[in-house]
Amino acid sequence: MSTKRSWHESFMIRMWAEPDGGDRVLRGAIQNVQTGRTTYFDSTNLPTALIERSASRIEIARERAGAA
Repeated sequence: MSTKRSWHESFMIRMWAEPDGGDRVLRGAIQNVQTGRTTYFDSTNLPTALIERSASRIEIARERAGAA
C-alpha cells in the first residue's frame, strides 16, 4: 500500500443553455469529485476561479509537505 499523497483534484463540469427572454443564457454546475461539493453557475468565471483556487491550495500543501 502506498502512503504517497495524491496532489490533484478532479472536477466534473456540466454546462447547458437556457432561454432567458429573447436570449439564451449559459448555465452549469461544477462538482469536485473528491468532496462531492457541487456549485451552480451562470458565468464561466466561477468554475474557472474554483479550479484556480484548488490548484493554489494543492500547491501550497505540496510546498508545506516538502514535496515540491
